[in-house]
Amino acid sequence: MADDEGAAMYLATIRLGNTTRAVKRIEKDGQSQLVDLGYADVRALLDDPDGLAKAAAVTDGTAYATDTADFAPPILDPEKVVCVAHNYGEHFKFLGLSVPEHPRLSTKFSSSLIGPNDPIVTPADAHALDAAVELTIVIGKSVRHADDAEAAAAIAGFTVMNDVADRSVAFETDEWALGDVWDRSTPMGPYVVTPDELPGGLKPQVNLSTTIDDTERQSGHSTDLHFDPVHVVRRVSRFMQLSPGDVIATGSPVTPGHRHGADGHLKAGQVVVAAIEGIGECRNTVVAS
Repeated sequence: MADDEGAAMYLATIRLGNTTRAVKRIEKDGQSQLVDLGYADVRALLDDPDGLAKAAAVTDGTAYATDTADFAPPILDPEKVVCVAHNYGEHFKFLGLSVPEHPRLSTKFSSSLIGPNDPIVTPADAHALDAAVELTIVIGKSVRHADDAEAAAAIAGFTVMNDVADRSVAFETDEWALGDVWDRSTPMGPYVVTPDELPGGLKPQVNLSTTIDDTERQSGHSTDLHFDPVHVVRRVSRFMQLSPGDVIATGSPVTPGHRHGADGHLKAGQVVVAAIEGIGECRNTVVAS
């Protein structure tokens, strides 16, 4: 978003019993704390036109310990979850695909999302689950038919998504998106990081990685994105009204399952970490249903 929206911030949503709170990470007395921002979640904050400015002004208040926080997805119930497929140059090369003229778009549902440390429960009828880290855009302003400037202004920040998908379902038919929409399968968070916090700003220049039990299965750099975040927002806004709290996953480096075969598929008991430099990581244990 525009520089005048406020200082660089790390925003999150945490669970407190039966409720949730939007918080901002701050450093105080040499320790990291999460300060309550007065909203139920980050989407509610973004729904307030002055929400980011208000959050930027918060320096004190009710605080929670970062290391014991129960992080929810930062956006609890996004209206839209849009995904871009095959958006990295190396991914196109590996799969032998031609580079498309426009981003290839798919969807998930809000019911697919879980917190960045919640267990990934494998569906009983899923047989080839893969993990895939994705730099994910969080929309902060309503936008439709955006030009570049409007698309840039609509980006509130970025978060981490682990786009868990079942390859056995994905290739049963041409409707490969069906492998992506399992309930409670997709970790997201912990933070929404404002662009001014990241090298490259609205076109982040950051490393991405996925590890399974500390073994690297995927790595890439966001400068390999063919369609950058501003281009993606502009394209998606052609087809739908984007609203505060909508999320757009921008694609993943070469998918672990494609690279490693069956050995790359997720198994109960494994710990999967999807990490993006400067933003954070989703660290999840795989459990059987």
